Amino acid sequence: MTKNEVELFLEEKNIPYQTYEISKENIDTIEFPIFKTLVLKGNKTGPTIALVPLDSRLDYKKTAAVSKNRKIGLPPIEYVLEKTGYPHGANTPIGIFMHHPEYPILFDEMIKDYQNIIVSSGELGKSVLISVDDLIDLIQPAIADLTINKNDSHS
Repeated sequence: MTKNEVELFLEEKNIPYQTYEISKENIDTIEFPIFKTLVLKGNKTGPTIALVPLDSRLDYKKTAAVSKNRKIGLPPIEYVLEKTGYPHGANTPIGIFMHHPEYPILFDEMIKDYQNIIVSSGELGKSVLISVDDLIDLIQPAIADLTINKNDSHS
């Protein structure tokens, strides 16, 4: 399997990683926490990236406050592709950081509960296992509470 730009970038930076093929069929067998990359549109910042646990829901009010927006939300899929270069489902905090270091990138504070996590590597179904410390050192995100706490949820 050929390496993609995210994998090559990690190698260039001497950051160890492991490639994972993730599909609907095998996702329940993955032993590491998976974080999803959400591309948001803020009324002040424009494109804003949030990395949150796969099974969590983003709290828009918390995320807007942390990113210094009055309003923030999920934009149309066309906006995501235009602003990141990645199709829906393949957004990667590493690749977006490579191409758009000016975009605000936020990580949910739950990331600090883990040593290693899985994030997309920029291709549908292809991800990388990476050390949380390495990922934070590389991207220098704002880290804050971005998700709806289970006991806060009214749904």
